[in-house]
Amino acid sequence: MAGVTQTIPSYSAGMSEQPDNLKFPGQVVESVNAIPDITKGLFKRPGLKRIDSSLVDDSDRSHTTATGKLKDVQSGGSWFHYYRDETEGSYIGQIAADGQVRVWSCKNGELMTTLYGSITWSSTREYKSGDKVQSNILGNVRIYQAQATISSGGSPPTHSSGTVNNWLFVETAQANAQNYLATSSPENIQTLTINDTTFVSNRDTSNSNTAVGTTGTTDDTPDPHFALIELTRAENGRQYGLNITNGTTDATRDVTLKRATRIRIKSHTLNEEIGGGECLGIGTEVFDITASDDETAGDNKYTIGTNQVNSSGLSIININSHGYSIDDIFIYNSGGGSNLAPLEDNRDYYVAGITSPGSNGTSNAFNLSPFPDGSSLTLTSDGNNNQVLIPAEKGVVTNASGTLIKDGSKKNLVFRISTLGQQGNANNSTNNFVCSYQPEVTLLHGGEGWETGDIIRVAMTGQGLGGGGSKQNSPEDDTRVAVYTIEVTDHEETTIAAKYNGADTGLIRPSVTPFDADTTVTSDTILAGIKSAIENISGTPINAKVIGSNLYLSSNSEFNVEVVEEDLMRVMQDSVNDVTNLPNQCKHGYIVQVKNARMADEDDYYLRFDGQNNKDGSGAWSECAKPGIAKTLTNMPIVIQRTAAKTFTVKQFTYQDRRVGDDSTNPLPSFVNKRINKVLFFRNRLAFLSEENVILSRPGTLGTPDFFAESALTTSASDPIDISAASMFPSELFDGIEINTGLIVFSSNQQFLLTSDDTVLNPDTAKLKSIATFNYNVDMPPISLGTTVAYVDNSGRFSRLNEMANIAREGEPNIVEVSKVVPSLLPNDIDLLTNSRENSIVLMGKTGTNTVFGYKYLNIGDKRQQAAWFKWKLNKNLIYHFIIDDEYFVLDSDYYLQSMQLVESTEDLSITQDGVDYLLHLDNHVPLFGGNYSSATNKTTFTVPWLNQIPNAAYNLAVIDTIAGTDNIRLVRYQTTPVLQTSGTTLTLEGDWETGVSSSNPLHIGYVYDYQVTFPKFYPFKSAGEGKVQSDVNSSLVLHRVKLHFGKLGTYKTILERVGKTNYEEDYESSILDEYNTNSAPYLETYIKTVPIYERNTNITLTLESTHPSPATLHALSWEADYSPRFYNRV
Repeated sequence: MAGVTQTIPSYSAGMSEQPDNLKFPGQVVESVNAIPDITKGLFKRPGLKRIDSSLVDDSDRSHTTATGKLKDVQSGGSWFHYYRDETEGSYIGQIAADGQVRVWSCKNGELMTTLYGSITWSSTREYKSGDKVQSNILGNVRIYQAQATISSGGSPPTHSSGTVNNWLFVETAQANAQNYLATSSPENIQTLTINDTTFVSNRDTSNSNTAVGTTGTTDDTPDPHFALIELTRAENGRQYGLNITNGTTDATRDVTLKRATRIRIKSHTLNEEIGGGECLGIGTEVFDITASDDETAGDNKYTIGTNQVNSSGLSIININSHGYSIDDIFIYNSGGGSNLAPLEDNRDYYVAGITSPGSNGTSNAFNLSPFPDGSSLTLTSDGNNNQVLIPAEKGVVTNASGTLIKDGSKKNLVFRISTLGQQGNANNSTNNFVCSYQPEVTLLHGGEGWETGDIIRVAMTGQGLGGGGSKQNSPEDDTRVAVYTIEVTDHEETTIAAKYNGADTGLIRPSVTPFDADTTVTSDTILAGIKSAIENISGTPINAKVIGSNLYLSSNSEFNVEVVEEDLMRVMQDSVNDVTNLPNQCKHGYIVQVKNARMADEDDYYLRFDGQNNKDGSGAWSECAKPGIAKTLTNMPIVIQRTAAKTFTVKQFTYQDRRVGDDSTNPLPSFVNKRINKVLFFRNRLAFLSEENVILSRPGTLGTPDFFAESALTTSASDPIDISAASMFPSELFDGIEINTGLIVFSSNQQFLLTSDDTVLNPDTAKLKSIATFNYNVDMPPISLGTTVAYVDNSGRFSRLNEMANIAREGEPNIVEVSKVVPSLLPNDIDLLTNSRENSIVLMGKTGTNTVFGYKYLNIGDKRQQAAWFKWKLNKNLIYHFIIDDEYFVLDSDYYLQSMQLVESTEDLSITQDGVDYLLHLDNHVPLFGGNYSSATNKTTFTVPWLNQIPNAAYNLAVIDTIAGTDNIRLVRYQTTPVLQTSGTTLTLEGDWETGVSSSNPLHIGYVYDYQVTFPKFYPFKSAGEGKVQSDVNSSLVLHRVKLHFGKLGTYKTILERVGKTNYEEDYESSILDEYNTNSAPYLETYIKTVPIYERNTNITLTLESTHPSPATLHALSWEADYSPRFYNRV
């Protein structure tokens, strides 16, 4: 047999569960509490330093504990963390199962103040009316508002309703937040921190408060039902008519409109026998006839009741406030009954006198005369109650049956009478001249309600007196005006939708504007006429308000309105087709839907009129939302914000309301009525994952995230994105991570890439496509390893760590299971994952266990030079862990927060020996000083407040002395159980541990942990190509010795397990020439230790252990053996 030796130059390859003959040189069977590093070797992990809240200056302990634990930690719950800056460092927070939130500083463990939208009550502060405070009552934060000035001092408010001591109870502040955050499964809570704001979503399907809802509605119109009539032109001789209806069927909507189409002069009282050098009956006059009995002074007609004639037979008629003047002309009509004697039907009469006051308590009375400037008539009878006096220019209207019409059913008949005359010689002795008249009538407007046979009698008051006389058979008649009898000879009937409340009052027909071109027509008079007519509508009223040159109509009930002449007016109700027709004067808050040409609703939008200073009148139109649709999103992710030093506020975040469009043009996000599984941030957009959808806010709206389009007019690149993951499988999305090419999102069994073919991500360019179909642990986030992405798959009996690389917009990524060499290392239920790209390390664990699983990797160029697995054993069970920069934080089951530097730091617990720094390895270590030494017992006792707070406190407890000795060599005293003893809060050490110990030169107390490396069986190996080796398993190999090449080293032990023999164990101290004190041990920077073997390679297992606070670093290993190939040729 030949003597051979081989060297394994590095132990940075980590653990492997492959058969020993397949392991790569440098891999081990077990690596506990070590870190494999290609530079440093396999070295003992640094110890965990306690972040001791008892050291904070907090005399009342309102934010800290005397034992150094985190204060007020609740059992269970979810945890989160975030880094702020170098000054404040990091924070760790807990969301308890009941939804309460607490935050602690990672610098000193101090509990921060948590607010729920208000400041904390303080006895030293004065409050003004309106100030809000919060007070923690039995674990519930209540909000109170000051109702008056409240001086400092006094007691905090504690009541749960009403007002006490000027404090008004407002609400239990955290109720909304707690209701949203409460869950019995911590993995349901998902967090994302952006700057000082941590967004928190809750996946809990059993909590009804986590489903997104809506509240409130968009701004409504000023009135339930409305219209705007815009006057576009003012023109003479036109009627500005409207048709208003609230009917829904023909029977309830339609009215029949009758209009005169032809009229004639049936007769007249022109006196053609009077000449006198001129024809007094010549003239032209336009008449606007409405058969109305409106008893407003000076208007249309007056009905004369029998009680209005002076009972004593005097010549007065009593009518209150008649407004008449001397010589006003009237036509009398008895209305088909007995006459007011001696008045005659259809004769003209004149006001001959005015008496004030009148009789019978009236304010005015007047006299009549048949002649201008004539004597008053003596009235000899009362007549009947139907008799009327009608101003001559207004006319007396009777129907074809001779019935007097005065109910307003016939109105707005406009015609012009033109009378021409020619003077000639008379053929009698009475007059020298006669006048030959040619009267004619022209129909200008057919009015409403007029039928064939209707008669209108009018007098041409514009003619000279004396135009009609001889036909009246009276000598005074030659001074009277002529009366014309006009007959409607033809009419038309039209059906119009103008019935309102069952009546035809929706037929709005104001008076026709003057036909005289010299008479100015103004919008004021036109709108006043329309307004007056509308206000006379029966039933549910329609209110009319003049706004500039427009008329605003409103009502509590629905109505429709249309204009009769579209060249005169435009009507706008709740929709328009052309924005150019929108008025520039309108009702403030008026909302209109703009309907585009297409039939579909997808391109419609809404505009609101904003009056100047919020007043009706001039203003501008701006885009708005459809009235009355859902506006505000509720049950959205809660935020936890650092709002001041040592202060965090838990609150409902402000999300932007829907401000434009409707459910077609600007729909609610797809997450409404669903739950938010995760909050992400991608390309300056807040992103929500909900079921199979990715919903991204508008970019740049993080302060008030906006999930609604800015405008419904057009699609914008800044619009929200709401896109679904199309798949043949259920694809509820749970998490995601941003990479250069887009956003990878994960379902439980599939991976998708949200990306864009364009440089700008917008609703038109965004696409979400499947890139892989691997299982995914939905409770653990994916992590970035720098240029690749890693995620956990727990679909089998054990978890797997997969790495995804070469992720491009097109094609499939490369996915490798990096935990392939340790297939049973990772439990199926691991739920904690953290990593540091800077240190190329991934750490995983399970809440409630004390094992941390690690993966160390290193890429050089495009090749992975290291892929090493290891595990750490903690002294206590793990509650939460995370890495910030180069610092690893651990919260253990005793609620001690601890940290470890992943790179060497001045904060590390260490000693310096011969200019070389050596780390000391204790977990949960803190300074220790203030002992009392007794020379009688040669013992030193310490009072340690936290000792009785830790179950099994003495187990693995150790004290180490880092104080320099007088011999200029750093000699480290070290004591652990059973020499070290504890009882309650008392710690006892043997010897003098008081002298030279102070707060500036303290001892350190903590827990030792085992460094353990189990080597695989040793086989001769040779290179088998790049990155490959081949072990010779058929040879005979008898190991003589193994040489361990150490780096920094203190105390350690080797254990040699041999088949059929007892284990050979040997403890080593790295001392030189016995230069060390009792219970002290100096450290070495490098060392080679030989372990005797003399066994066949397959019969032994070698283990390296170190349970001392001193360092242990394995660089390499070499073995020497007798080798025989057993006469086989290797092929």
